[in-house]
Amino acid sequence: MSFKKHLKTVLLAWRRERNAPKAMKRTRDEYEFQPGYLEIVERPPAPWARCTAIALTLFLLVVLLWSIVGRLDIHANATGRLLVSSHSKVIQSLEPGEIVAIHVRDGQKVKAGDVLIKLNPIGVEAELRERQEQLNFKRLELARLQALLTETPTEHFAVQESIPPAQVELAREHLVSVWKEMVANLESLDGEMNVNQANQSARNADITELEKLLTNIKVRLEARRTLAASKLLPKVELLEQEKEKLEIERILSQQYAELAVLKAQYQVLEESRNRYLTKTRREYYDQLNEAQTAVAVMTQQLIKAGEKQRLQSLRAPVDGVVQQLAIHTLGGVVQSAQQLMVIVPDDTPLEAEVMVLNKDVGFVRAGQTVEIKVDSFPYTRYGTIRGKVAHVSKDAVKDEQLGLVFPAQIRMERSSIAVDEHEVPLQAGMSITAEIRTGERRVIDYLLSPLQQYQSEALRER
Repeated sequence: MSFKKHLKTVLLAWRRERNAPKAMKRTRDEYEFQPGYLEIVERPPAPWARCTAIALTLFLLVVLLWSIVGRLDIHANATGRLLVSSHSKVIQSLEPGEIVAIHVRDGQKVKAGDVLIKLNPIGVEAELRERQEQLNFKRLELARLQALLTETPTEHFAVQESIPPAQVELAREHLVSVWKEMVANLESLDGEMNVNQANQSARNADITELEKLLTNIKVRLEARRTLAASKLLPKVELLEQEKEKLEIERILSQQYAELAVLKAQYQVLEESRNRYLTKTRREYYDQLNEAQTAVAVMTQQLIKAGEKQRLQSLRAPVDGVVQQLAIHTLGGVVQSAQQLMVIVPDDTPLEAEVMVLNKDVGFVRAGQTVEIKVDSFPYTRYGTIRGKVAHVSKDAVKDEQLGLVFPAQIRMERSSIAVDEHEVPLQAGMSITAEIRTGERRVIDYLLSPLQQYQSEALRER
């Protein structure tokens, strides 16, 4: 039967009921006096039953409409704790040392720069002296090399006043010794060169005399040849004169050869002198570069050793309160990087650090509103604190109970809570539960989600 036919039947029945003559109203006793069948047929229905049915229908319609239009917030729950926004400052020792004095106790307020603990670093004093001695030695070596590269080393030898005079005097004696050795080597080469030049001068003088003598012999030989040609001079004397000429030419050639050898020797000596100077200066420059590098490195090492000595007094980095003091025994020994105490900064706003579950991190982002429930103050009585997500970590950390979680920082609107009309400040370390509003959802979706899940999983085999 179609809907149109049903509607037509309902309208027809309604018209008949409306046009039917109104029955005479009877009293309750009259209805009860009639037979049971007629009493049921003629007694009008109770009005409250119809009103109840209409009211239920309207209520269901309103609920259905509200479930379609109304929306509920979606929250991601995360647990965590309160901490100061700049984080607590952990006080550690840079080097192992003996505890000389403890100037603070748990709960004590300190100012930035106050001495907290005084230590006696093990071996720092000896290391500082050793570094200073090594640096002084290298500085003296550097000054000596710089002086040796000048024309007058003893006049250009300048050192820092902080170096002990005894060490300066030893370095000066070393400089004089090296300089004298260098000068002696140069003087030896210069002496050989001077002897060579003297020999060259002697050879040049001999050559000049021999050339004059040879010229004279040639003139006389020509005269004797003229006389010999005229039969006025015996031929034997002519031959003797030619023999003398040949001997002078031989001696002159020998002198020229010796002069060439002397010149070659002088050039070798000059090259040796220049090579010695070049090699010596190059060695000095190499040593100078090494000394400059060593001085720079040792200066930094000395600064580092001095910093270690300065850190024998551990000071408060900020104004705050001492917490978790871990040492109480004078004369005890602390190890490198050992946590000695924690300074909780003053007047620093609190923030919440929570661990977002892996299943929720995809919906949590910076800027979302948060309702914070402090476990120390039941929220049903003292309410909650509003805040906003400031940052969500991009990498997960391992939690022993929750598994892989993502740390997130929440910026709180206030750092106190009202208790009996008094504002009680919150403290770092209090545990909290954060409800992060990640979105909203229609009410009907909550009702239909089980059906959607069943529909999605229906007719499937594992």
